Amino acid sequence: MEAQTTDEIRILMVEDEKYVVDQYRSLAETQPGLRIVYDTGSEQRALQYLERHKIDVMILDLELEEGDGISLLEGIREKKLEKPFTVVVTNTASNVTLSYLRTHGADYVYQKMNASYSPVRVLSVIRKIFPYQCFSQPCKEHPLVTEFHREQAELVMRTNLERELEMLGIRRKMVGFRFLIEAIMLYVNSQEEDVHVTNEIYPEVAKMMHTTSMSVERSIRCAIETAFTRVDIVRLHRYYPYPYDDDKGRPTNTQFIANMAKRIQIRK
Repeated sequence: MEAQTTDEIRILMVEDEKYVVDQYRSLAETQPGLRIVYDTGSEQRALQYLERHKIDVMILDLELEEGDGISLLEGIREKKLEKPFTVVVTNTASNVTLSYLRTHGADYVYQKMNASYSPVRVLSVIRKIFPYQCFSQPCKEHPLVTEFHREQAELVMRTNLERELEMLGIRRKMVGFRFLIEAIMLYVNSQEEDVHVTNEIYPEVAKMMHTTSMSVERSIRCAIETAFTRVDIVRLHRYYPYPYDDDKGRPTNTQFIANMAKRIQIRK
């Protein structure tokens, strides 16, 4: 197995266009702390490499000469491999595909049709966001992660969460908006595998907000009901791509908090 230098971000490129790979390699050589250690246009060769080597970041193109990026993400799950921080680059504009990617392992999706897309931007995103990924993932002991990064990671997650809730139609002026922010962040930061929302999260939010657990539960439920009764179905599925009970017409408070915690960690 190849020896790893611990003060660099090791990148696997899964891309079948040689000129694109060459662009990334040339740029990475000018960026201290970044190194492209392997590239391939094959889904199977990428999986084989991940089985044998520790990788921090994977830049993944969906359309490959052999296989495809979606199947690669599924293969990583099926083989129970340690998934690197994954930046997907794609020409697709399908919201269905993008939602699928985000729920199946893509940490960041960069659409090539975006006017700002470039290899420089992608590498910049990696340098900025990789330490934040480590904030709540097993790679948190990576030497590039500092206390500053951890504090910034929480700020980034809070900002993303506020935007996600607003896009779901939950307005800032609603009492449940702030309760949801704190509840979801507590869920993200919990060290427990099985987080009890009613017995652990509600009392903690109530203490922070100088109110009661019952008031926290009721306000959060009201905010969720607002999202699932007033927002059009297309937007709803885009910003909450998770199953829920159709008969109730909305997820439970616990389901919503858990899924939004997962979502902001995916999108950091």
